[in-house]
Amino acid sequence: MPQVINTNIASISAQRNLNKAQSNMETTMNRLSSGMRINSAKDDAAGNAISTRFDSQIRGLSVAIRNSGDGISMAQTAEGGMGTMVDNLQRVRELALQAANATNSDLDREALNAEAQQLIAEVGRVSDETQFNGIKLLDGSFTEQTFQIGANQGETFSFNINGMTTDKLGAGLDAGVSAQGTDNALAQGDLVINGVVIGASLSTSDTASTTAAETSAIAKVAAINEVSSQTGVTAEVNVNQAAGTTMATSSAATSGTIALNGTTINITVGGDDLAADRAAVIAAINAESDRTGVTAVDTGTNEGGIVLETSDGRNIDLSTTMASTGTGLAANGVYEGGFTLRSDSGDAIDIQEGTGDITNTGLVAGSYESGVASVSSDGGSTTSAALSNGDLVINDVVIGASLSTSDTASSTLKDASAIAKAAAINDATDSTGVTAVVNENVVDGAAMSAAANSGTISINGVSTATVITTTDATDSRAAVVDAINAISGQTGVTAVDSGNSTDGVILVAEDGRNIDLSTTLASAETGLGANNVHTGSYTLESASEITISAGTGTLSNSNLKVGVYGGAESGQFLKDVDISTVDGANKALEAVDNALESINSERGNLGAIQNRLESTISNLEVNNENLSAAQSRIRDTDFASETAQLSRSQVLQQAGMSMLSQANSLPQNVLSLLR
Repeated sequence: MPQVINTNIASISAQRNLNKAQSNMETTMNRLSSGMRINSAKDDAAGNAISTRFDSQIRGLSVAIRNSGDGISMAQTAEGGMGTMVDNLQRVRELALQAANATNSDLDREALNAEAQQLIAEVGRVSDETQFNGIKLLDGSFTEQTFQIGANQGETFSFNINGMTTDKLGAGLDAGVSAQGTDNALAQGDLVINGVVIGASLSTSDTASTTAAETSAIAKVAAINEVSSQTGVTAEVNVNQAAGTTMATSSAATSGTIALNGTTINITVGGDDLAADRAAVIAAINAESDRTGVTAVDTGTNEGGIVLETSDGRNIDLSTTMASTGTGLAANGVYEGGFTLRSDSGDAIDIQEGTGDITNTGLVAGSYESGVASVSSDGGSTTSAALSNGDLVINDVVIGASLSTSDTASSTLKDASAIAKAAAINDATDSTGVTAVVNENVVDGAAMSAAANSGTISINGVSTATVITTTDATDSRAAVVDAINAISGQTGVTAVDSGNSTDGVILVAEDGRNIDLSTTLASAETGLGANNVHTGSYTLESASEITISAGTGTLSNSNLKVGVYGGAESGQFLKDVDISTVDGANKALEAVDNALESINSERGNLGAIQNRLESTISNLEVNNENLSAAQSRIRDTDFASETAQLSRSQVLQQAGMSMLSQANSLPQNVLSLLR
């Protein structure tokens, strides 16, 4: 090894090892003083990234635990308010029972009613003022609120609290819709309820009807209830009625027979006293009710005649040798009953037409909710007529005529537009409780087989610039859309490209005005619907059921169908409770019982929510613990290991200092060679 002075390799090596020992000691001291193994990314780049992600999860879980706890507190607040309401309603129930007793005078009942009204008012106050952090909980506004109960986006939980106000509690509400009787059996695929296809109605399901059993309400109800576990909907048979006929006097007595459900009944009527004749017919029919299942009911008027009823919904097979004007009975024929669908959970019932014919069911497609009735009209074309006075009856109220003055938007057939018809219906809203809302008017496009041509399109009396179509369907649709939308400000109609040749170009009038379409081009060239005046549709909405019936005119002018739509109410609401009479006290008992049932159901739901959130918190705490342990293993200092490392580094540093001192003195040995 050469002996040199300028370069002291031993010193350099000693310095390097000393610096390394010093650096290691600084790292160890940093870890021991901070308690963390990773104090910067250079300590462990991968571990730092993993630890940071863990930190985000741990912090998020901590927030989620607090959020879940807040959710429990909110549910407890709501339940506490309901508990107060239950206490008040229990007292109202006691008062109603007392008022129903015959030992109380009218003055006593007035005093009892005064206390009951104060208690009901307190129930209303609690429902309106129960809040959590300024959020009202029981007034019906707390709908589908979302709680963040996880550390990541989308890890949420939602629930709602039904309104507990006095105008919502008391009456029994069912999501439901009633079907009219039809003379057709239900075939497989005619009806779809909540996405489930209903099977065929079978004669074997109805052992009561003697004729056309497969068309009866009993058979249809059986088919629907066969899949109740899948649909969540239960069908109930309605009372079947055959309306009577107007009677007329006769100069001579008449005898004959009436055949009801296969049983022959002998009848004799005098002809001069119609009330006595009705009584004779009713007595004869009701004498055989055990065999026929049919009961006769006197309407009390010559115009109403005699109504036939079957309480179990069986068909009424009526045949008589006598004139209807003499008996007051309906015309000869088979009369099928209707049925009502009820939602087992209270959720909406979604009715759709399947691959068959929904008219066989007596139902109309739509979505029916509890406490919310809704039914939509059909759209039309030039066959749509204006609504005349008496064409439509809603909830026993005759609707007036639709007027052209009600529609300032349409250019053609104003009085037949959805806007005009909705206005006519809304004129009677105070009487019917039903509001009509105009829907967006949409005219479907037509299939295209593109061809080169040119022409104009007229929308609501306004013509477009010349439209040039080509053999490319996409270009043709674009040209049509651009031309129509260029005049949208004048027509109120917008064109939308469907994006395919099958559906062509769709026209939309957002305000529901009529769309008067005329073009010199073929539908296959433009993708537009037929040249016509296309009227829109409207939707009837109500907080209770809607009954649509035909008046003295033409119901089809309304574009609605006969039926009962929406959730029927039974009983009275709490706000209407009055126990100042025996009858009122009995009704109050039903209302209070219904209210208690509703509150108890909601409290049970809130209890389940609290249990779920408590379970969520428990799970989050376990996750938090496990992630914290995992993060600790990556990030935290192992003091036993680091103190040992510190001792080692200190010894190495001391040794390095000693060796550096000796290395620095080595060049002096070269001087001995110069002596």
